[in-house]
Amino acid sequence: MPHLDSSASGDSASSDPAPLHLIQSFAGTLSADPDADPLRTTEAATAWLRTAGLLPAEARLTTSEHAALLRLRTSIRDLLAAHADGREDAEAAARLTKALADGRLVLVVDPASTVRLASAARASYPNLVASIAIAVAESADSDAWPRPGHGP
Repeated sequence: MPHLDSSASGDSASSDPAPLHLIQSFAGTLSADPDADPLRTTEAATAWLRTAGLLPAEARLTTSEHAALLRLRTSIRDLLAAHADGREDAEAAARLTKALADGRLVLVVDPASTVRLASAARASYPNLVASIAIAVAESADSDAWPRPGHGP
């Protein structure tokens, strides 16, 4: 099976733990203390996303994008929790699939036949969703994406 390459340099995803780390960092932003949640407000989320390298300095989140971001985080957390419990969760998988669709991914093939995922969107929010979707795909490609009963 060919490797998925989302980087411009052509580095293999299988040797890089960064995709799963990005997903875990994003999913781990939720805290039992709502005041400690770095995504609790549009402004706080914007700051966290910039620090994580997911949002350009000049970009801002709209209220609807912020709500979608929180739904994305919840769907990732729910799916990872189900997998950690050794069970499948079709509803969480469907919600994650729907949330990741905002990334507007396309498959790009270069002249050397390197295949990579990229966002077809020009706006900042779909591009950050695409980055998360690509991280999920790279984690799955490298067998790092948790599956029910197989651990992280």
